[in-house]
Amino acid sequence: MNYTAKQFHLHYIAQYRLIVKSTYQYDTLYVLDEQDQLLVYMKFESNHPNEEALKLLSLPFQQVYVSVPTNHVTFIPETLFQASDLDKYAAFMENPGRELTHTELDFLNIHALYQYDVLLLQRWKSLFPEATFIPEFQLNLLQARPHIPLKGEVLGLVMHQATTAMFLFINGQFQFYNSFEITGEDDLSYYLLNVFEQFSLRDQVSKILVSGTDIEESYIEKLQRFSASDVQRLEASKPALALDQLERSISASYLLDLPTCVS
Repeated sequence: MNYTAKQFHLHYIAQYRLIVKSTYQYDTLYVLDEQDQLLVYMKFESNHPNEEALKLLSLPFQQVYVSVPTNHVTFIPETLFQASDLDKYAAFMENPGRELTHTELDFLNIHALYQYDVLLLQRWKSLFPEATFIPEFQLNLLQARPHIPLKGEVLGLVMHQATTAMFLFINGQFQFYNSFEITGEDDLSYYLLNVFEQFSLRDQVSKILVSGTDIEESYIEKLQRFSASDVQRLEASKPALALDQLERSISASYLLDLPTCVS
């Protein structure tokens, strides 16, 4: 469903925050005001935006936060990272000639090197040249951080459309992050078992964290078999105030935390 509150007014555009999650199939947009009230929610096909979406994207938003897919993400511990070696790292990327982006994840004491999808990046830069671009893994790991104990294994999954990001912490230490195309329970089981085997995990981990926009209940039931405790669903740290009746999955979407990555 698409939603626009009657309190959405064009002359307040400069005060609104536009949050964008862009993928190869669908784009998802949220507009919030200074009081964290959700004024607009839209989801549409990336290559075929409807007229309502085109009008919204033509507005001069001043606060824009965009998440687009990243490719070939490499994590390097703080103790091993050398900024002077960025050109050397680029040679190992999938597209060595493409711009390499670097983000420091100080809450994990690691650095991330990656490349954005060029077409999606240029599309949003042309619409909003001053937008802040945030890699999806940064949001996923930042949201998980408060739920990582010093002992035990924590497996995290973030499900958005057909892509699922999966990450692992063992005894508070970051171990693994990757994204997979998961379209059914068989795919989910395959990648779960692969991670369990790779890290010599027992039949169950201490905790499983799940967030996302497309979470099938059958997936939760499947994940529960791999967790020694109840599967924990993560939402936005500060859900939006819904002016009308909206599904919790919209007003409390994990994507609403995107601006916190730069605050």
